[in-house]
Amino acid sequence: PAAAHCLAYTRSAGLAVAVTRLPVGLDAGGGWRDTVLPLPPGTWTDVLTGREVTGELALLFDRYPVALLVRGDA
Repeated sequence: PAAAHCLAYTRSAGLAVAVTRLPVGLDAGGGWRDTVLPLPPGTWTDVLTGREVTGELALLFDRYPVALLVRGDA
């Protein structure tokens, strides 16, 4: 159910954007729990935080409700 609260797309093989949608309902439903954003293979870094990410939404959105991801090997 938490996956419905994430809108994500890839712009190219090396760029992805993810945003939280309807955060009040997400919080009421228990948060992200173990929801994962399936990313194409590679090493992905969130440009906004500088952190390497795996796609776990609870970690991806722990600082900001949006993420700009770049693949290191693109």
